[in-house]
Parts: sequence; C-alpha cells; structure tokens
Amino acid sequence: MRRQKVKTILLVCCMCFGIEVACASNEDIKEKNFQQGYPIADGTFIQDNLIAKWTDARWQQELAALKEAGMHYIVFAPTLHSDANGYTYANYPCNIPNVKPAYASNLVENCLRNAQKAGFKVFLGLNFHERWWNFPFPAEWLCQQMEIGNKVADDLVKRYKKRYGEVMYGWYWVWEVDNVSCTTPEREDVLIKALNINLDHVHAITPSMPFMLCPYMNYRLGSASDCRKMWEYVFAGSHFQKGDIFAPQDCVGAGGLDLDHLNEWFSELHKAVLTKSELLFWSDAETFDQRFWTSATIDRLVQQMKIVQPYVSNVITFAYSHYDSPFYVNENFHKAYLHYVRSGELPVDSQTQQAVQQLNIRSDADKKNILEWVEPASRENVAGYYIYRNEVLIGNVQTDHYGNCKTEFVDRSLVQSDCRYGVCSYNWVGTTSPVVYVNRPQ
Repeated sequence: MRRQKVKTILLVCCMCFGIEVACASNEDIKEKNFQQGYPIADGTFIQDNLIAKWTDARWQQELAALKEAGMHYIVFAPTLHSDANGYTYANYPCNIPNVKPAYASNLVENCLRNAQKAGFKVFLGLNFHERWWNFPFPAEWLCQQMEIGNKVADDLVKRYKKRYGEVMYGWYWVWEVDNVSCTTPEREDVLIKALNINLDHVHAITPSMPFMLCPYMNYRLGSASDCRKMWEYVFAGSHFQKGDIFAPQDCVGAGGLDLDHLNEWFSELHKAVLTKSELLFWSDAETFDQRFWTSATIDRLVQQMKIVQPYVSNVITFAYSHYDSPFYVNENFHKAYLHYVRSGELPVDSQTQQAVQQLNIRSDADKKNILEWVEPASRENVAGYYIYRNEVLIGNVQTDHYGNCKTEFVDRSLVQSDCRYGVCSYNWVGTTSPVVYVNRPQ
C-alpha cells in the first residue's frame, strides 16, 4: 500500500519490512529489457484511490498511454487493507470474515479485465495493516497478518486465476521494509519468518507467479554496506524461488536517497542479490517529489534510471499513472517522456526558458509573506515555478492537467528578518529560467 499512507522516510518508526517489485542479476534479462541501449520504465503502480471510479474506457485510455511509453506491468496493491482502527476493507468481493467492501466496484476484476484486453501483466498486492507503521509490534501479530495474506492469495486464485491466466502474473508483498528497524539478528529472523509464511504458500498454490518486494532506505540513518549485510542475511534464510523479484525503491522522490547516493546504494544491494541466485534485481523509480507532492521533471527520472542501469535488469515506477499520466497531470510530462523513450534523448527546447515578470512581495495580517508574479510572456513550456528563500528551495507550484498554474506562493514560516526570495520557471525536462529576486523589507 505504498505511499497511500504518506511514508515519511526520515522517521525511524517504521519497521524494517518492505516489498515491492524486483531484483536482477540475469544479463539475458537485462539485454531484453535494455536492448535499445538506454533504460525505460516497464510498469507502474496503480492504487485504489486513483482507479476507484474508472470505467473500462478510462482504463483502456490509461493502458494505451502506458503501452505507448513501453510498459508491460501494473502493480495493484493492496487488495485488502486494515486501517488504524482495525477495520478491514477489500478491493474485491472478499469472503474472508469481517471484511467490508472498500468500493462499490470490484477494482481487482476491473484491473485484470482491462489488463487482459490491453496485453498487460498484473502483480496483485496481498494484505496490509496500518499498524505496521507503529513499530514495535509483536512478532506474533506480524505472522498472523501473513496468514491473512495467504487467505487473500487463496481467495484471489479461486476467483480470478483460471479466467485471467498469465494476466494475473505475480504477487506483491505490500509491507515496506526500511534500513533502520531491522538491524539485529532477532528482528531479521522475524522478517525471514514473515516472508517465508507468504513465500511458501504462494509458491505452492501458484508456482509460476513471481513474488515481488520493494524495501526502502535512508542514507542519513545507515550505511549502504550495512543495508547490504542485512539483506544478505535475510536472503540466506528466505525461501525465494527462481524469478522472484527484489525491487528496492530508489527513494529519490521521498528523499531517503538522492542522485549522489543512488549508485553506492544500488551497487551494494546488487552485491546482496548476487548471493541469492534465484532473485531478479529491479529498481522501483520514484516519479514524484515528496517535499511538495509534485511530479518530478523527466530529466530527473531519466537520471534515476541511468544511474541504476548497471545493476538492475528492469525498472518500474511509483508511479507513472499518478504523476505522469496525460489524463491526470499535464500531458507534457508524458510527451517529454515519450520523446526520451523513442530517441534515448530528452527533448531540446529551441527557446530559452523565460523568466517570470513583476515579482512582488506583501505580508498578510498573520505576517505570512506572500509572493506574486506575472507569468512569462510565453508560458507554453512552463511546467511550474520554483520558489527560493535565501537561495534555498522552499516551494514548487506546478501546471495542472488543464494548463493552469498559480502565480502566487504563501511562505507560512513567518519569517521576521530580512530575506531574499527568488522565483524561476522550469519546463518538463528541468530546464530553468533565470531567477528573479525580491527582498523582503524590514
């Protein structure tokens, strides 16, 4: 249930389990997926809040855009969710006791039916419980949750596997593991036990379906080598089978890693994967900026994929449909990414990115500073505006699906001293205009 609950990667309270998509060391697979010589994303997560009201026509619209971008996989998770109060809801008509429908529509069937029509493969997430974020919790409770996950797998297989065959392609383990809470052999053993409860069961009932997990990490709270050692220990005791996928979140969007640390961490995790020959190593590339909950510019996404390319055999995203879909955000993100997919190069704008005009500052009754500006003379290539205070980025307002963008920013920090604000425009591939500045008077 990744990031449906805001995952604050700087907090240490989350336990060390986490899973998502894949892990790779197989060069044959790498040749197949990166045969064009540069990495492109092969799939995306789609969460229930986004698709709850989608019709089949809307599904096909979305899947056509994803296919256009070279993708083949959808990760839909979770299928069963328990909230912080212990109430449990399912995204399909579940027969498990004390489970209520999350929506009027059967989201699992909608996803599988439309994926079958469009030629996509689907990873279905098992269960998730919000108590996961309130570590510590008893190991017995976690193992009980894994048993619930097995019941979900049984139910999904009974309902859908015969009808949807290989479209119902894989399993996704929704519990996200970090590099902080699982740093002792005792906790690692609990993680191994929990994983094996699900691994043994789903491999027995669906031996052809790969099992995928996506942990996350924060370079400020641990080292890459320690993270590697943790996963080597977990891999040694876990019952993964050939084709299962270890797909760490690259954490660039949430802030746990940045582009400068990405190579080191994926290099170390690749070493861990090499100790478990059954595993594939994928990357889960984050296409957002959690600081402002905005879409990442396409140049950043391309850099993320290129940095990890030497180590992984495939890339999926969290989440193209949420942050790059031409039917949800501004279509120019998708157009810029398509240019890269088809050519291996970012689109080049023949014109210099134009600066904002008439930047002004005022204060309201609560002493909050309010910046206002006039958009550039040509705003055709304006994806948004970056806002700086004393050269530090503090804001990002982005052009919406309809082409509208705010030209105002409220600094809620109640700055009392002199400071200098700056605003610049940027385009879909990260090119920025000159920064226009204004000083806050005393």
